[in-house]
Amino acid sequence: MKYIYAPGCALMLYDRELAELLKKEIEKRYTLADTRYMCCLDAETPDKDTAIITTCTYCHTHYRTIQPDAPHVFFLEDLAESGDFDFPDYGGAEMSIHDTCSGRADDRYLNTVRKLLQRMNIRVTEPERSGKRGICCGSSLYGKLPIEKVTEFMKKRADQMPCEDVVVYCPTCVQSIAIGGKRPRYILDLLFGRETSPSVGSSDSIDEWKKDLGKYREENR
Repeated sequence: MKYIYAPGCALMLYDRELAELLKKEIEKRYTLADTRYMCCLDAETPDKDTAIITTCTYCHTHYRTIQPDAPHVFFLEDLAESGDFDFPDYGGAEMSIHDTCSGRADDRYLNTVRKLLQRMNIRVTEPERSGKRGICCGSSLYGKLPIEKVTEFMKKRADQMPCEDVVVYCPTCVQSIAIGGKRPRYILDLLFGRETSPSVGSSDSIDEWKKDLGKYREENR
């Protein structure tokens, strides 16, 4: 079996150093043949003897769809079951959780993220619309509605979170929750004891993030 690490374009844009920290953890468990930095939508279909390793629910779902016979690895599952990963202890801190669009329909993703939070001693207070009943952070509306309506939806979604700290597992959701006025806590940042730093240029716009993401994808085809 050949293993390829695909951090995903959003993680690479969000924090390259974090992507490398994750790679080091992967290399403790797998012998990597390559690292794929391009967007999953531009990548070639892997053969059945190639397993793509990622922590992105969108990338993982996409690779499973285009090559269902390959044993693709959602690495957060490995960490959730790990006996040797040094989980930080957040002392029972209370946080809400926002489930990304690409993850909320699959119990596999929902359960994995919550198990990781439990192992980090984080107490989750779910919003009323959570898990499979969750709704978009507002990012998917970008380009379909005026930016004012998009940010209004982001603020509405963030206001539904019972806690000031909101766990997310998508870098774009990081930006949306920040624009909405709550404090995003990206799951990978939490795992490595790092602060979550939104990349948005202002509190009322996601233009900068979306344009930079599009630029990254074009430059890494």
